[in-house]
Amino acid sequence: MAGQEDQEPAASVALEVSQVVELPRPRSPGAAEAARMYAVLTVSVRRPGTAPVPPEATVPPEATVRPRLAEVLLIDHSSSMVLPPSRLAAARAAAVSALARIPDGSLFALVAGGDRTAMIYPRRPGLAVAHAESRAAAETALHDCTPGGGTAMGTWLERARHLFRDLPAAGAGGYVRHALLLTDGKNEPGYETRAELRERVERCAGAFACDVVGIGDAWETEELLLIGGALGGRTRAVADLTRLPDELAALTGQAADRDVTGLRLRLYHRAGVRPYSFEQVHPTRAALSPDHVDLSGVATGAGGPVEEYGLGPCGEETRAYLLCVGAPYDPAQLGKELLLTEVELDTDGPAGLGLPPPQPVLMRWTDDADLYSRLDPQVAHYRHEEELHRTFEEACAELKHGRRPAAQKLLGTAWRLAAEAGDTAMQEHLRRLVRVRDSGRGEVELRDRIAKFDVEAARIQSSTTVLPGTFPATGGTP
Repeated sequence: MAGQEDQEPAASVALEVSQVVELPRPRSPGAAEAARMYAVLTVSVRRPGTAPVPPEATVPPEATVRPRLAEVLLIDHSSSMVLPPSRLAAARAAAVSALARIPDGSLFALVAGGDRTAMIYPRRPGLAVAHAESRAAAETALHDCTPGGGTAMGTWLERARHLFRDLPAAGAGGYVRHALLLTDGKNEPGYETRAELRERVERCAGAFACDVVGIGDAWETEELLLIGGALGGRTRAVADLTRLPDELAALTGQAADRDVTGLRLRLYHRAGVRPYSFEQVHPTRAALSPDHVDLSGVATGAGGPVEEYGLGPCGEETRAYLLCVGAPYDPAQLGKELLLTEVELDTDGPAGLGLPPPQPVLMRWTDDADLYSRLDPQVAHYRHEEELHRTFEEACAELKHGRRPAAQKLLGTAWRLAAEAGDTAMQEHLRRLVRVRDSGRGEVELRDRIAKFDVEAARIQSSTTVLPGTFPATGGTP
């Protein structure tokens, strides 16, 4: 039998920690709050042939069996979808395009969403096996389904959760669970309140991933971002209905490619270190809560908390996370390089995944302002993107209240921040709201007429980020 060195992994995973290790020595001993250290943790998954496997990667010798896809398409069939009729026609065409991207042998279901749900295909609650005949039957059933009623998207998600419930986990022979939700409207309080939606979304978190697509201009941005963010998906707003089939097909194809499962990221904090925050900052921003926290080291004084986060199914992609921890000061440690947190990637998924060695998050107390005043380029980039998001949200609030001069000034700042970050997609959205007079100085002029869709689509775009490029170095401590 071939040895481990002869095995080709199904995928290799890289882990990078980016930070400036120096922190300024506290001037007042016994300061109430520990100094904060920021670090960007970047996790990249690559297929064989796309990038060399790190020589130190651990590659289990067992044969790899990839999990299959289980896909549930949640298509809005409320009464608003028939006005105009082209909206329903586009939604149906898009669902057919999505069906075509579900691989043979996968499982799928089509669900009509309103103030309650109905199975389009298969007719009885369950999942069908994808092949040419079942796709054709699903397309016929889709065109026979009549829209009506209101909107309660949490019930759609609950239906998906029940359909996925009895599937084997995403290991060898298991399934990656993914839903795609398409809507043209917002929840109606008579059918489902925001609190009820949030409660149902929270019950679905961890059970499956969900991408969300809004069409028309009657949807609520907060609702779509709540669903996509909590369920580890992307949120899209599509203005041109002719593009909708390609959009849903692309999202379904990406879901089918996310067959690297079971990745877990662990943070081993040393004794005295205080975790402040851990959030995903690329490709979308999302606050994260650990799946498990081990405090046994804290109780014995042998170490700090150990936090574990499930990363969800991955394809060939890069994800970035921003870690912030508090560092306790000890005068005896001045000038010494110290370990704050060890970052480890592990897997409970199928074999055949090349894993990187653990990486440290370090710190060194210093009195040298030239050292501690630097800001790591990746940390700077994602904090810059956060400032862009915050500034744009403030501009939207000013627009909503009719304060155009204040909105114009904030949108100029947002344009400058997007340009500096290399966020060209956000710039495209901003051009629908302003005319750019001086790009470098962020001087813009509000357009006379601004469509609601363009504002809300830009809000959705600002929830996504771009990878760092050549971000200019900046001074100042975080």
